[in-house]
Amino acid sequence: MNKKILMIIMACMFVAILVTPVVAIGPTNAEGKNPNLVVVMGGMNTQIWLPSGVMNEWINNPMHPGPFRVTLMDAAKFQMKNAIAIGPADLMQIFATENQWFLLSQPAFAALLTILGADPAIANPYNQGIYMKMVFVAWAP
Repeated sequence: MNKKILMIIMACMFVAILVTPVVAIGPTNAEGKNPNLVVVMGGMNTQIWLPSGVMNEWINNPMHPGPFRVTLMDAAKFQMKNAIAIGPADLMQIFATENQWFLLSQPAFAALLTILGADPAIANPYNQGIYMKMVFVAWAP
């Protein structure tokens, strides 16, 4: 009796798995469904601003060995003890270190934006600076 019930349950689960649509949830598939999503640079960069104030950006630039993800957090809203504070002179350390939080002051963030070709005025609202972390996705050594 127990085997019959188990077989019926397993058959129902098997059918449910077969008929369930598979949906890939990711930054490009979320376009149009999330008002906080921004796609920039012809689709190479995808940014999503979370309600908490955290910004995630997926960058797929053909000049890099692979895609990477950048996370930014407003230092006025979050406190992080393991972040490394760096100034404008040490900005290249960010690009050489993966999965490490850095604390950038407002002038350092403006300098980084200038290096990247973005408007340095983006740094103006971040009076206490930002936390930044980069993760290199599937980069071959």
